Amino acid sequence: MNNPAKPFLALILFLAVNAHCAETKFAPLPLEGQTFIHDPSTIVKEGGRFYIFGTGPGIRTKSSPDLIHWTNGDSIFRAPPAWATKAVPGLRNSMWAPDVIRVDGKFYLYYSVSTFGKQTSAIGLATSPTLDPSATNYFWTDCGAVIESNTNSPFNTIDPSAFLDADGKLWLAFGSYWQGIFLTELDPQTGQRLGTNSPLYHLAWNHSIEASCLTRHDNFYYLFVNWGQCCKGTNSTYEVRVGRAEKITGPYLDRDGKKLTDGGGSPFLETSGRFIGPGHIGIVDDGNTNGQTQFSYHYYDADTQGKSRLAIGKIDWSDGWPVAVNDATNDWQLVWHDEFDTNGPPDPANWNYERGFVRNQELQWYQPENAFCTNGLLVIEARHEHKSNPNFVTNSTNWKTSREWIDYTSASITSRRLREFKYGKFEMRARIDTRLGSWPAFWTLGATPGIRWPAGGEIDIMEFYTGTVLANFGYSLDRKTKWLAVKKPVAELGGDAWSKEFHIWTMEWDEKKINLLLDGKLMNHLDLADADNADRGNPFHGPVYFILNEAIGGNSDGDPSQTKFPIRFEVDWVRVYQRSN
Repeated sequence: MNNPAKPFLALILFLAVNAHCAETKFAPLPLEGQTFIHDPSTIVKEGGRFYIFGTGPGIRTKSSPDLIHWTNGDSIFRAPPAWATKAVPGLRNSMWAPDVIRVDGKFYLYYSVSTFGKQTSAIGLATSPTLDPSATNYFWTDCGAVIESNTNSPFNTIDPSAFLDADGKLWLAFGSYWQGIFLTELDPQTGQRLGTNSPLYHLAWNHSIEASCLTRHDNFYYLFVNWGQCCKGTNSTYEVRVGRAEKITGPYLDRDGKKLTDGGGSPFLETSGRFIGPGHIGIVDDGNTNGQTQFSYHYYDADTQGKSRLAIGKIDWSDGWPVAVNDATNDWQLVWHDEFDTNGPPDPANWNYERGFVRNQELQWYQPENAFCTNGLLVIEARHEHKSNPNFVTNSTNWKTSREWIDYTSASITSRRLREFKYGKFEMRARIDTRLGSWPAFWTLGATPGIRWPAGGEIDIMEFYTGTVLANFGYSLDRKTKWLAVKKPVAELGGDAWSKEFHIWTMEWDEKKINLLLDGKLMNHLDLADADNADRGNPFHGPVYFILNEAIGGNSDGDPSQTKFPIRFEVDWVRVYQRSN
């Protein structure tokens, strides 16, 4: 942020396994709290929390503010609905493999009632206007059975998976063993089948298949299914296979062109280390359309005698096929984070403020009141307001004191002397305003006492101005600032549509290198061996602190005079991981 000529970057480093390997070496995100679950649903974000549902009495529920820390909630049903005990005689209150989907502002929850190992089964539906149990309108309405099966059926109606296609049509995939996975269209208004005789499409078959999940990427629909046996702890043989189709109704083919109805299926996720029998995946619905796909699933944990735990992974796309990304997250430990979930000013244990006119002849006056937390976001708001400069000095030649008036205000918060880190993975999820004059940044400066900028080093994890996203490294070479900068025009990223979405910027930093990424794609790289200062040694082997700010104009050449204010820099979270060793 100290030099407008430098570009800014965003980062995230993922090391993908070979997409063609039969065994996927994969480790999920490090989760904390109450993570025991079986047959997890899709994870859906509403407001500032994520919600998930699982097999158990009355349908188990969990929620999290950040996908990392999970707590249990109350079950959906106190007792099974009357129709369910009639459809499945002897049914207790255990309901299986729920799935949840958001449709036109309300939530449909599908679930199974069944007799283990038999086709006497049914899929039910409950609806609610919200997933938040604290909301006044939180209430689940039982809508009865959607589809049933018996010993004369070619399928078993368990493991529902709901999906909205590219045309806005609502579908339900389901099935287990017998003849495999089937699909039927639903009425989006009711969540029920279009009719009792509406078409059923056969999607996949294997001698042991269940737990289907549909998603779409680019021009294909993808069907994930489980092969093998579940529910046997560390002896479980669950694995996830995948196929794709041009139409949601199929036919689905694997990489080798074999139909899934003929037993085809390309490997996606298998047992690896302590993560035994992974399965029942769902695509995380977090409202994020930036192309980064996350998925949930359960596995049997060899470290806890085979108990079933929740896991969350990430998907990369290689040659049109999904790959479970291995970014060695099992070696990372979450050491600090701010989710900005408490309304009011930023947490004073994490952040302090810069004040006044600070750098780069920028137009804004920094003041604390322009930074606040609301609805699970940190908002740094730049405003067009006119007031006198309290530091004004007549005939001053210093730009900070020669301005009689303040025309713009904003905020800059810093973790200096509060949260400082050496090495690790630093991530921010945020949305930036890309209109003319806006100059937001997420960056670091060296925290080593007595070493000032630029000798202390600067890393711009995210910076934007005049239509360009930048990623930069800055340090002192021959007592002059050296910049290693990368620029990416917003027009190439997606233009106005890109600007309306949240994105993830990442820095991965160790003793040898730094990588900066935007939405998982590498933007800039620095080998630390090439970054020695001429006079102060290497600046990137010492601790750093964060700065989050929204500047206006100044040396960025961004004229804000025609821009309608306010301008907002919105941050969902900032997280720091470090290696466990």
